[in-house]
Amino acid sequence: MQKFTAFIITGILIHFLTGCSTKNEVDIEKEKAAIKKVIAAETEAYYKQDYDRWRSTYVNDAHFRSYGYWEGYPEKVRYYNGFDTLSKFKKKQFEEDRTYWQGSIEERFNENFRIFPGVAWYTFEQVSYDSTKQKVYGRSVETRILEKQDGQWKIAYLGFHYIPDPVHTN
Repeated sequence: MQKFTAFIITGILIHFLTGCSTKNEVDIEKEKAAIKKVIAAETEAYYKQDYDRWRSTYVNDAHFRSYGYWEGYPEKVRYYNGFDTLSKFKKKQFEEDRTYWQGSIEERFNENFRIFPGVAWYTFEQVSYDSTKQKVYGRSVETRILEKQDGQWKIAYLGFHYIPDPVHTN
């Protein structure tokens, strides 16, 4: 019951902190473009293993979260509570040149935005493929929750679920 109550209170606070402003206060198309730009910058920095640029796209704080499923992970689900936990993992991954799918291209579609003055969420489907061979690496459904910090969108939550490949799971 306490978790349910906390969930309701959190929802009400989010509503009052973000939902009470009018849509006229936010240029939706401008903000969509800015959000897409930060997501693209994060992805590009990840594949280039540019740690500082990659890090600059995130909320570098304890309230950051990342939860993701991919059948390619030995543990299937990876999660990071607090940016430091993800940051340490990625820094080591980049230093050891262990980034999956380097050089891949992503196509995003079925996009959905909900944008407020200081908080936004963005959901989409994504296909990752090798642009040279046209080989599909994976298809996923993804969620980003972003916060505006100093006028810039930053990723506060990264969620992804890679759809199992029926060729490899049957």
